[in-house]
Amino acid sequence: MSARLGEMLLKAGALTEAQLEQVLNAQSIYGGRLGTNLVEMGFIEEDELARVLSEQLGVPCVESTALDSIPEALLGVIPRKTVERYRAIPLALEGKRLTIAMADPASFEAIEEIGFSTGLVIIPRVCSELRLSLALERLYGIRRPVRYIPVQGGVRSTFAAAAVELAETDHVAGNAARAGVGNAAPGPERVPVTDVAEMLALAAGEADVVQAVLSYLAGEFDRGGFLRLKSGAAKGVQAVADGMPVREFGSYAASIDDAPRLKRVVEEKRLYLGEMESEGPEGNLIRAMGGKAPGPALLVPVSLGGEVTAVICAHDRRGRLGGGVFELQRVAVMAELSFEILSLRKRIMTA
Repeated sequence: MSARLGEMLLKAGALTEAQLEQVLNAQSIYGGRLGTNLVEMGFIEEDELARVLSEQLGVPCVESTALDSIPEALLGVIPRKTVERYRAIPLALEGKRLTIAMADPASFEAIEEIGFSTGLVIIPRVCSELRLSLALERLYGIRRPVRYIPVQGGVRSTFAAAAVELAETDHVAGNAARAGVGNAAPGPERVPVTDVAEMLALAAGEADVVQAVLSYLAGEFDRGGFLRLKSGAAKGVQAVADGMPVREFGSYAASIDDAPRLKRVVEEKRLYLGEMESEGPEGNLIRAMGGKAPGPALLVPVSLGGEVTAVICAHDRRGRLGGGVFELQRVAVMAELSFEILSLRKRIMTA
């Protein structure tokens, strides 16, 4: 399906060869459907994706508002286990015909089992993976993948992120008006991932790699830091808070064994997104970055030679952590590649 979708977008002029190659690389790293990665990377809008999927599969797409007002009684028509297994949501029931929203309406196995379990004729409608994931969590409590998990309102998908951004803008504007302030102070300038990639490609040393990562963190979150791991210990390298360097961060040090969430990231080589402890090394980490503990944090591992050698830390109280998971993972992967190139250069010079 990915290949056909990519070909359709190329023929329609909605995507270039270079963009398709980039999104296929991202899909191989982060998983998810091709369409999901296209939306996350800003190459296509959610509604345009739905239209293309509809043309590709020959199945009508779900209207953007169709998942907003489903009667509660209708939700129980399909057994919850079946809903979770096939990621299908009932939309309408007319006589013996049940219309359902699915990410993959070409799955005959899913349609057959849903029809057997309900005793109804199934009419599939295609729905994007992003919109479906949000609806499954809201309607059935089925947790969405980590790339879409919100932290105090943050989400990954474009259509939901726009709502969050608008809410945050209204909130800030309201606070400013109540305080008698005409304009809120602008935050740090955002650095696109493409610019970070260029900085990392030109990095002459490890300090340049760390600086490129921090420039990205400064524009995306309240604060962020870069930790080096060695001999079972974590050591602060550099950090930024509200776009400014945190000079005291270099004095942060902790045993990984004393920080359970950090230890999990290192051992499992997987990111952590959630609350950090108020005391001990984890609370001290947030405070070292200039924040207040306890609080939400995003920890992303950076590996070299198959081992986690560094961790990128982000702390934010405005709900942007969950929405930033995907791109921060991309930055971490690019940092890994940059470190590998530097390591190879060093080996060549000393050979």
